[in-house]
Amino acid sequence: MKNVKIDENYFLVSKQVNANDVVEIDKSINHIVVVDCSGSMYGELPKIRTQLKNKLPSLMRDGDTISIIWFSGTNDAGILKEEVEVKSLKTLDDLNKAIDRWLVADCLTAFLKPLQLTKELIGRVKTNRPDSLFSLLFLTDGYNNACNFNDVLKTLDQLKT
Repeated sequence: MKNVKIDENYFLVSKQVNANDVVEIDKSINHIVVVDCSGSMYGELPKIRTQLKNKLPSLMRDGDTISIIWFSGTNDAGILKEEVEVKSLKTLDDLNKAIDRWLVADCLTAFLKPLQLTKELIGRVKTNRPDSLFSLLFLTDGYNNACNFNDVLKTLDQLKT
């Protein structure tokens, strides 16, 4: 396992996992995928779209939800899909079409707004699904270039609750 310390309480972690390890979770999971759509992601976004679409069918169990947030420059962020349960091939097809249409490169890289949206989204989902868990995947190739990084870290602290 490799670690890179970002701040006192935050690390980037790279870990090799054994595909044979099985973890049983008996609660629903609300998957939140936050995707950097800044200009520097131009070459990676087609691969991310493909991999996300390929992973969804095996990731989603009965009762699980998926929410997708996109971001680029300052205040350029939004919720593409919120709290979607994949109960049919039609729902999966609609998700795939939204991923292909809207996750495209544009602008710079700003972390604060998508993290704020994530916090708000978690609050709404907790109201609807109080006994479920959350899984956050934040995909980026860059670094925050729009505000003080301490503001980003403060928002990350708020996501812990």
